[in-house]
Amino acid sequence: MDASAEVPVGQVVVFVDRWSDAAPTELPVRPVVTARSHRVRLILMALVSVLILLGAVNLWSEPTPGWWFSLLFTGLAAAALAALWMGFAGSVRRSSARAQARARWADPSGEFEQLEGTVASRRVSTIEDGTVDSFELGVETNAGGVFGRWERTSAGAPMLPASQQPQTGAPARVWRIRGTEEDAPLVVEVRNAA
Repeated sequence: MDASAEVPVGQVVVFVDRWSDAAPTELPVRPVVTARSHRVRLILMALVSVLILLGAVNLWSEPTPGWWFSLLFTGLAAAALAALWMGFAGSVRRSSARAQARARWADPSGEFEQLEGTVASRRVSTIEDGTVDSFELGVETNAGGVFGRWERTSAGAPMLPASQQPQTGAPARVWRIRGTEEDAPLVVEVRNAA
């Protein structure tokens, strides 16, 4: 299984105490950012952009140690502004992808199917203290390989201890919509080791 590609937003891993008898009624992805929140963030981004632009104009109109000074700080401000806008655009794209995956899961064109599998690979992202921020699992089933991603539901949610993540070879159960393509939403259930 090639785990080098990014796991689509709607392919998630969840921990369960016992195997479910039916597919989850709602796709367990991070909450979708509301249109109102997007508008507020857009207004804040516009204000920051105006402030940076005014600062750059001030740099070029006031005396400085030299043109190189104005150029350096204008370049730094432009890079920071570009990074902010790229982060905002990425946030909007991810939120839109989560909303589309949720809608597709809630209104499937076909029925759900359950696949039994085993964890074949995993890729873990940890923070400084060694706790797990997110991980991706590759699960081998008799219908082929699938991938899923576990991540905290919010920035304030507790981290996962490294000992709790599923090991290679652990059993897994996959719920997906029958007859859909590879990037369609799915839920990989793994047993809670804690």
